[in-house]
Amino acid sequence: MEKISNNIACLKRGTTKYGPAPHKPILLLAVIQAFEKGEIIHNWIEPSGELLIHFRNLWDQLVHTGHTPNFSLPFFHLKNEKGKFWELRTFPGKKLPVTKSSSIKSYRALVDCVAAAKLSEELFTQLMDPVNREALRQTILSTYFPNQDWNAGDELSTQTIQNEILFDPAHNYARKVKRILKEQPKQEIEEELVMRSTTFRSAVKQIYNQQCAITGLKIDFSSSISMVDACHIIPFAETYDDTITNGIALSPTIHRAFDRGMLAISDDYTILIHKKVQDHSSGQGLKQYQNQSIILPVEEKFYPSLSRFQEHRKRFGF
Repeated sequence: MEKISNNIACLKRGTTKYGPAPHKPILLLAVIQAFEKGEIIHNWIEPSGELLIHFRNLWDQLVHTGHTPNFSLPFFHLKNEKGKFWELRTFPGKKLPVTKSSSIKSYRALVDCVAAAKLSEELFTQLMDPVNREALRQTILSTYFPNQDWNAGDELSTQTIQNEILFDPAHNYARKVKRILKEQPKQEIEEELVMRSTTFRSAVKQIYNQQCAITGLKIDFSSSISMVDACHIIPFAETYDDTITNGIALSPTIHRAFDRGMLAISDDYTILIHKKVQDHSSGQGLKQYQNQSIILPVEEKFYPSLSRFQEHRKRFGF
């Protein structure tokens, strides 16, 4: 434990005009938080949207300099630490695309090439233990952020985005996203969109109580595994609309069928099956859901948009 603490207290950090870069300690705090929430249960740290959100929430609380909150940089550069506690695992046949300064090019480059980071077995063992995990967190906080207040429940970035997803009119939300696309640097745009997409998925599944709106499928297993998807009724790429009313919770097979126009939803929230669908599995196909009402959110203000469903039906010839 002492060796790990010493390695983490002596991270190599870039020198900038704002002072030493805070990215690596913030990412390690984010990893600790993901362990604590049960989002990481194996020695396999994916560069996920959930981890990015933890990173940005912690950044908002602890970093008050002019540094840019670039998630991909520490995820890439932690592999160079003397303690050798962070090892990148790339996808088969992939090579990391780096800049002339031997850094990662972008968040997209990272997730396209890196499957995950593996921790040293010693560090992984310590992070699985609540007492040692808290000791490592306090080491990071006292070493790199000694005068900053930290509150585990304070999620500034997430809360702002979630409020927009839940309560903004679709046209207003789209306007904000278009402004981000126009005004922010490419790297910041990539990470912002990932945060919004991740928050959208989480909000939709929460609003539908982790249940498929068509089949009723609901399975609890762990906080990091879900058996339902958050489906955009009309794709984000066309609408810039991540608001809750452009979403519906569907199991993966039903999600695929919906996206391909095999089924649709009517103006009275009943299920329509396309006339070309032919079921070959008795009692297990799509036609069993014909004219069945979907499961709606508890609050009417979160009901999926009928106008979006109309667009979807028109697209697929219902």
